[in-house]
Amino acid sequence: MPWKKGKVTFDDGSTYNADLLVKDNGEVWNMKVYKDDGVVEELDAREFASRLGKSAESVYPFTYTIES
Repeated sequence: MPWKKGKVTFDDGSTYNADLLVKDNGEVWNMKVYKDDGVVEELDAREFASRLGKSAESVYPFTYTIES
């Protein structure tokens, strides 16, 4: 599964640059979100949202775009 550059938009409307781990069928398995010159990795949904300073409900569901 390759990491691909893209953007992620959370349910609260905020958008971040991201690296998305994409399976062959296009399904995203994990992501690294870039925030304040650092990287926040998605491992646990609540911890991930908390490290972004958000609630899980404001983050999920999210949409994403992958750069070609």
